[in-house]
Amino acid sequence: MGRTLLRDVTTAPRRHPELEDVRGRLLPQLVPDWLVPEELRCDRAPATVRHMGDVAVAFVIDGPGQPAYVDVGLLGHWGVAETELLAPALANLARTYRPFAHRGRGERLALVWDSHDGYDAARLLLTRRLCEAAAQVPGNPVIGVPHRDRLVIFGDRNPEFVAEMAELIDDEFRHHPYPVSAQLYTLCGGALRLYRPERKQGPMLN
Repeated sequence: MGRTLLRDVTTAPRRHPELEDVRGRLLPQLVPDWLVPEELRCDRAPATVRHMGDVAVAFVIDGPGQPAYVDVGLLGHWGVAETELLAPALANLARTYRPFAHRGRGERLALVWDSHDGYDAARLLLTRRLCEAAAQVPGNPVIGVPHRDRLVIFGDRNPEFVAEMAELIDDEFRHHPYPVSAQLYTLCGGALRLYRPERKQGPMLN
């Protein structure tokens, strides 16, 4: 697919900010794991944490002006690992929670986050919120994050609807300038899992 450039968000400026100065502005952003190929990783490459399947988590310093990705060099300056940024970034994301929209009804109901703040897909990481929303859809929840500005939840009670939504998610992933993933997720025991329609998923919540 060849989309490896990060547009609209730069990497951190050469004058390194201190972690405590930006901790409250760190936010996670979901990106495809091929966004920064291993052979191109350097101090100026965005720092990422592998999440699940073909998705990784990058970290953005949000705020006025142009947001900046936390890069590998900045991590070295801070003396922390990528995983140490997850907790503060998720806490900040939880405070920016946006309501979802209802699309359709019955077995064709879909809950959609598309606020276009750059973090709709990243709300996949807020599993408690996902569980609360997923209780509204019929059957096991199926979740898609085709691009940066969309998260969708629907139920798998109607196989034809699942197939239609999977095709739509794949199409949006392939054609959006900020793709994330065409894979589908579900919730099992309150935890996020890859969706395998041929398998019984188990109870959604503990």
